[in-house]
Amino acid sequence: MSPKRSPANLSASPLPARARVRRSAALLALSLPLLATGSALVVLRTRSFDRQVGSCAIGPTQPLCSEPAIVAHAHYAAAGAGLVGAGLGLVAAGVTAAVPVTRRVWLAEAIVGGATLILGAVWLTAESAAYPRGLGEDYVARVEPWFARRAVAASLLGAGLGLTLGAGVGLLPPSRAARRSTWRPTLIPLGLGVTGRF
Repeated sequence: MSPKRSPANLSASPLPARARVRRSAALLALSLPLLATGSALVVLRTRSFDRQVGSCAIGPTQPLCSEPAIVAHAHYAAAGAGLVGAGLGLVAAGVTAAVPVTRRVWLAEAIVGGATLILGAVWLTAESAAYPRGLGEDYVARVEPWFARRAVAASLLGAGLGLTLGAGVGLLPPSRAARRSTWRPTLIPLGLGVTGRF
């Protein structure tokens, strides 16, 4: 007699190939607009930030040397970096979804994603509080590293969020139709067995 397959065992087993392809395609498709939008924000706002900071390097009285504008560029660039990170996290989950992995792999990705999300959120909060205020002579030397650190922290936050969401999709149980098409009881001479369809 073949071992009986319970719903818990089914959810722990790799998904059928068709379900894996669907989930992988959905995660990868969702990552594309995030990567495109985030990359555009990072490039455009970093260029604007460089122009503003370059003006401040000449002197704080320059027309482009505006502290509120510099902070706004940093915020938008960090948002773009977060979107890029989220897109990459979804790409990682999408690649995992295409492989016949067990539930433990998805749980591991969810844990890694959650830890990365928390690290990025704490770091980003700390950097927001550490903004170097005041257009002094050393403002450029202080604000440029701050800008870069904010972007890295935001990308970690986004990557953790994307990986966690992707792992959540991977942890969803297969539909009932997929279960019925994958495992069905079959009478065999020695008793009740289970036949798998792939």
